[in-house]
Amino acid sequence: MYGRDLKNAEEKISGPNVIIACRVMQYELDSIRDSEGVANNIELRYMDQNLHRTPEKMPALLQAEIDAVADYAGRIVFGYGLCSNGIVGVTARKQRVYIPRVHDCIALLLGSRRAYFKAFHERAGTYYLNPGWVAEEKDPLGMMENEYVPRMGRETAEWGIREELRHYTHIVLINTGAGDIEKLRKRARANAEFLEKEYEEVAGSPEYFRQLLLGPYDTEDFVCLEPGQKAEQKPFMKQSEK
Repeated sequence: MYGRDLKNAEEKISGPNVIIACRVMQYELDSIRDSEGVANNIELRYMDQNLHRTPEKMPALLQAEIDAVADYAGRIVFGYGLCSNGIVGVTARKQRVYIPRVHDCIALLLGSRRAYFKAFHERAGTYYLNPGWVAEEKDPLGMMENEYVPRMGRETAEWGIREELRHYTHIVLINTGAGDIEKLRKRARANAEFLEKEYEEVAGSPEYFRQLLLGPYDTEDFVCLEPGQKAEQKPFMKQSEK
C-alpha cells in the first residue's frame, strides 16, 4: 500500500539517506546539507537536468542509480516529482523509496504543494527560473543560444523560442536564498525583456528541501514505496491543496 504513515513511527535505518535528485536543485540541497552538518549521513547523487525533456528515458536511468546504492543505502529519496511520468516503474529491492508528492520541482522550490497550487491558480502563464536553471543555461536565452542557434540559425532560433513560450505572460525568478541573487536577477530580467514578458520575483522556501533531506517522510508530502513496489502515476494524481 502506498504512503505508510511514518509521522509517529519513523523506521530505523542502518545506512545513509541517498538522495537522487535533478541537478536543478543542487544549490538548495547542498546549502541545506552543509548548514545542517549532516554530510556524513546523506549522499547526494545528481542527474542531468535535460532528463525532463526526455522523460521516457528517466525510469531506466533512475533505476540504475537505485541499483548502484542498493547494498548500502538506508533509504532512498527522490529529488523528483512525477515529472511527466519519468519515475513510473522504478523500484528498490531492499529499502523504501520516498518520492515528493508533486508533479514537478516548482512545488519543491516554492516550499510546499500549497504554495504551488496558490501560484498556479493565481497565474497559470508563468515561466519559472531558479539558480540551477540559470547556472546550467537552461533558461530560454541559454537554450536558444546553446541548442537552437547552432541547429537552425539565429533568426529561426529567435522565432522558435518566442513561439514556444508565446502562451506565457510572466518570467518569475524564485529566490530560494541560494546562488548569487543579483546575477540571477540580471539574467532573469534579460529573459523577460527579450521575450517581452512581465518580470517578477517571488520568495522560495527551503522547507520542502529540508524535509527531503532530513524527513519526516510522512504520507502528506511523500509517496512511500515499500521494497519491491513499483512507482505508479495514481498516487500523484490525488493531490490536494493542503
